[in-house]
Amino acid sequence: MAGAKAAAVATIAAAIPTLASARMLPWARAHLNPTGQALIISTVAGMAYFIVADKTILSMARKHSYETAPEHLKNTSFH
Repeated sequence: MAGAKAAAVATIAAAIPTLASARMLPWARAHLNPTGQALIISTVAGMAYFIVADKTILSMARKHSYETAPEHLKNTSFH
């Protein structure tokens, strides 16, 4: 869920300057067609999703790590 929220925010944050620059800057107007603009925006959204998802998974793994496990689960020796 956190990854989806981050992707939505990143989409808006990337779309505004990308679309504005494609209209105002001569280089961007000449070289960024609508497909290129969509690729930039979707790449930023995908990166935000996976970065936040990875950070969430790592924080949950740290929260449920070996150090916080009950004593009966820490004994991994074979009898």
